[in-house]
Amino acid sequence: MLKERIQASVKNKAWSRCCFRSNHNLAIRNYVLENAAISGSTVFQGTLYEHLVVRELSEKLAMEKLVVCGGSYDAGIDIRGKWPLEKIYNVCKRKFELDDNAAKKVTVAGASFKPIVHKLEGQKPFKPLNVLVQCKAFTSAKITGKEVRETMGAFSSAVPSAKKNQYMLVLSSPNFLTRDGLNVMNGLAIPLVYVRVELLKSHQGWYDIENSGKLQNYYENEYASKLLRGCGVMQWLKFREYKQVKSSTA
Repeated sequence: MLKERIQASVKNKAWSRCCFRSNHNLAIRNYVLENAAISGSTVFQGTLYEHLVVRELSEKLAMEKLVVCGGSYDAGIDIRGKWPLEKIYNVCKRKFELDDNAAKKVTVAGASFKPIVHKLEGQKPFKPLNVLVQCKAFTSAKITGKEVRETMGAFSSAVPSAKKNQYMLVLSSPNFLTRDGLNVMNGLAIPLVYVRVELLKSHQGWYDIENSGKLQNYYENEYASKLLRGCGVMQWLKFREYKQVKSSTA
């Protein structure tokens, strides 16, 4: 009986992960079909990429309630959502030796703040971080300091300075950062994560939605790294814990 329950539990978790991914892929597939007439436009390609980023952030980083809001009046923010970090932290603290020596207060680029892990360890329920995402669906160009500064400008316009530690800014592109882009990113006094999500590849006259458009790299700037220290995000990604955890609906 116990063996049957375990097998059923494993099947249910696998089914949940499958359905979770299928929902994202279905949304991408529907977008492609409904907008086939403009498939050659930059607007189409940009929005398609935003849907890919939503899928990868949801499935790989456990972000939730991600909504594509890109448009003429998006103020530079393409996707908004939430990041319940306790989901990652609670799994990783049981399985890995996380850094439990995080200072009570750290300073980066002249800004002082408390690492989030102290809130996760507290008695009060953790309030998910607000997520703001800017996508740069460049086909070949790398991300330079110019694009990083533009992202910083969008964040500053959307978030009051006193509340910046309640947010996580994410910049996504299919390509790498230049050295200048990396230097600018690390000099910012805001939490910024860079994710490299590849573009969809074509397959037999159609997009290979299942096997392409994946998260390739994840990088935290110095501010985000110290803010997230001890939360287990790096272990979560390195050991692919997202594959082991039952996914919840975004």
